[in-house]
Amino acid sequence: MEGGQAYFSYPPTPRTLEQTLKEVKRCTREGIVINTFMLEMNYFLMEFMDEMAKINKGRSFYTKPDQLGRYMLVDYLEGRKRKV
Repeated sequence: MEGGQAYFSYPPTPRTLEQTLKEVKRCTREGIVINTFMLEMNYFLMEFMDEMAKINKGRSFYTKPDQLGRYMLVDYLEGRKRKV
């Protein structure tokens, strides 16, 4: 956020990445888990998502747009199996 306005940049700038990780750390402190879905194969962004997941203990999902629903369903079912 800059001056109360959301700031987005793609491809991300160093400032965007820095501010995103700052927010990830804030969410982590508040007990908010972040799960991220990536719809393209981009090595740099995959590493960034992995860093977010390490900080937050969330999960990163790498998929194609036409497979997103399948990933979400499998994850939901796997989570239910563990809770039973």
